[in-house]
This record gives sequence, structure tokens and C-alpha cells, in this order.
Amino acid sequence: MKRLFIICALMAMPALRMMAEVDPNFYIYICFGQSNMEGNAQPESIDKTGIDKRFQLLATCNFSSPSRTKGNWYKATPPLVSPNGGLGPSDYFGRMMCESLPDSVRIGVIPVAMGGSPIEMFDKDKYQQKMQQNPNEWWATLAKNHYAGNPYGRIIEMAKKAQEVGVIKGILLHQGCTNNGDPNWPNMVKKIYNDMLTDLGLGTDSVPLFVGETLRQDQGGACYGHNTQVARMPSVVPNSHVISSEGCPGNGVDPWHFNAFGYRMLGARYAGEALYTLEQHLPYFSFHNYMITLNGNSTYVEKTRTLTANSNGWGLATWSYTHPANWSDSKYLVVKFKEAPDSAAELWLYKKNGSNATLAYRDTIKGRTTVVVDLQNAKYGNVSLNPSKIAKMLFRCPKGTKMVFDDIFLSNDEAYGEILTAINNPKTTNKSSQAPYYTLDGRPAKDALKPGIYINKGKKILVR
Repeated sequence: MKRLFIICALMAMPALRMMAEVDPNFYIYICFGQSNMEGNAQPESIDKTGIDKRFQLLATCNFSSPSRTKGNWYKATPPLVSPNGGLGPSDYFGRMMCESLPDSVRIGVIPVAMGGSPIEMFDKDKYQQKMQQNPNEWWATLAKNHYAGNPYGRIIEMAKKAQEVGVIKGILLHQGCTNNGDPNWPNMVKKIYNDMLTDLGLGTDSVPLFVGETLRQDQGGACYGHNTQVARMPSVVPNSHVISSEGCPGNGVDPWHFNAFGYRMLGARYAGEALYTLEQHLPYFSFHNYMITLNGNSTYVEKTRTLTANSNGWGLATWSYTHPANWSDSKYLVVKFKEAPDSAAELWLYKKNGSNATLAYRDTIKGRTTVVVDLQNAKYGNVSLNPSKIAKMLFRCPKGTKMVFDDIFLSNDEAYGEILTAINNPKTTNKSSQAPYYTLDGRPAKDALKPGIYINKGKKILVR
């Protein structure tokens, strides 16, 4: 009996070892669809550098350049999907997920996509017939060359392999142009989604579906009408989320694809929604240019964090939040500039009011390099700001001026409260009756103080 116990224990060891190797902090996402998910933009230099090693790709086909073997994990450098692809939304989805989550969390993607593919190619009961009916289509060739003619089967094969080391947290879809406007499309997607969950032993409550909109009409999109079907997804699949393509630019070459900047924006939006389902949030004050909306009078340089208004009018830069940002756990919003903006520059905060965003706070910068907003007591008129429902944050500067940002953050440090309650615009420092003022780098201040922050009696003092 003892011998039988030892044999059984030895047999169980491989299974126990495999279970022990599953990392609950390795979040894995399936990414599938047609050419926009495959990636249609040529990666630029910014897209090939600064990729966190925590962002991993499970190769779903063999690559020659870069050299990759199906079934192995690699650092997620574009192209991610196949040798025929380029930069797509999964690239910046993974980047923004890594930027937003704790360092202990890794992100993995399992991408399978073919340019021009109809949604039926991902239906395990229809793909064979679709291939037989369209043997010479480009998407059929890609399916044969990369996925042995069975894209759905490759997804399941690779996803099961991924489950040996991590946890599948969601499914990303971008498809629709080939099925443009088909009213049956949402239900076809539902079947594929349900089949995936069943074949992988997953629950609908724990694995959301993220569905991206096609290129919009104002960006030259030819299939913008399909967004009506995309909008129906949450009513067909309750745990599905629509990813807006509003403002995501097209490539200017064809009416179906985004350019590299558009893919960065779209990928970040996929990440924002995925993080929301994890009860996490994108960095509210990310200085990436694809996270900031500009008006027509503005330019923004990400490297230097510089917003410039041209000679035509006010320059505007806006951070918008799909879901209201909750800042109620913090006392202060702190905005720091590398150099003092024009005295007429302003900061506006909007709160979510039903389906609208209404102005809830407005502050003139007055040449300050540090601006502090008391979130718990801020008002616009006689109405208090609700810091739990921030819809957007806007900066504006007069024509021909600029704002050079240093940092924006939330804080509970009472030093910022002292700045708010500090003396207001003293004209001189009477050294015979009060302690001297020093600049933040320790130099004695001149008698006539310019607007800025000083140290007096060990405290930070704001001079307006």
C-alpha cells in the first residue's frame, strides 16, 4: 500500500508542477480580427523602442524577420500578429496596460488576424465552408500560410498553451469591414465568443469582450456604418465593451485603415476599458500625445511636453475620461510647469453630469509654475466640484504662447495646502521684521518677489 502511494505521488508531481507555474499576475488577452487587428501601419521609430519587457507576445505563427517560432513567448516588438502585419491596436494596448498596472503584473497577447477576413473565418462551424467557397482570397491564403487554414483552432491551441503560465483576462476584437453593416454580425460574434469561453473553460463574468469601432466617416472611413452594429454588442453580449474610434486618424491612403497615430490612440482606448474592468485606471495625466486631444490652434510635442498655441487663437489640450475619474481620495490636484506659462493661461475641470460634461472649476494660471487645486473645497460659482466624477481636464493658453508641463499628480501632502493658504502677493520682504525668503534651490530671494514658490520659516509660500 505504501508503495502504491509513492507511485501515485510521483505521477501527480508533473501536474502539481504545472499548476505551480501558473502566474496569476500574468494577464493574457486574445486579439483577433481582420487587417486593423493585424496591423496596417508601418511601425515608426517610437514604436520600436521603450517597450516594457513585461509586455509579452505568444507567437501564433512562425516569423522569419524577426525570428520567432510558433508557441514561444517573446518581447512584444512589432509586428505582433504575423510577418504580413505592422503596427496595430494590440501594440499600444499592451504598452498602456504595463504602464498602468503594478510592476508585478505582466501582460501577454495572443494575436490571430488576417487582412480582409470575414467574421465567419473565426467560427469553428463555418470556416471550412468559407475557405472552400473562397480559395483564392487573400485572407484564405493568409489563413493557410499562418494558421494551417483554421484561425479559430490556432487561437484555442495557443490560448490553452498560455493558460499553462497565466490567466486569460479578456478578448479583443477588431473586425467589420468585410461584414459591413450586417445585422447578423453581433450574433455571429456572440457565438464565437461563447465557443471560445467553452473551449477554454472560461466564464462570461471573468472574461470581457472588447470590440473596436471601424474608421469613422470624418476620418475618411468607408465602413463607418458598421459602427451601428458594434454599438449593439453590449445588448447582445452583456460583458462586452465598445472601443470608440472617434478622432483616430486614417492613413490617408485607403478608406479602411488607421495610421500609426490612430493605432496608438485606439490601443490606449482598448487598455483604458480593460483596466476599467480590472477596477484599475489609465494614468490620468499621461503625457503621451495619443492620450491628449488638441484643438485646431494647437500643437503638442510629447518629448518636451510642450503645448503651443498658434497665431489664430487659444490653444487647448484636453484629457478626457471615458468613465468618470474618481479623485475623491486625494486632497489636491497639483500641476507643475517647467517654466511659467502666460499669466492668462487657464486650467478647467469638468464633471460628469448625466451624459454630459459640465464646467466645474476654472483657474487662471497667473504665471505660476505650480498650481494647486483644493479638490474637496473647489467651486465654480456657488457649485462645489465633485472630485469623484471628473469627466475631463483642460488647459488653454493664449495665441502665440506655450505651456511646458513638468508633472501633474494627485496628492494628500499638506505642504500643498500650505501653498494655498500662503500670503498673497507680498511686495517686499522686510528683513528686520520677518524671516527671509529663499527660492526652492536655496538662494536668497530678492526683496521684490516675482510670482512663484518660496521657502519662508521652513514652509513653502506661494506668491501670486
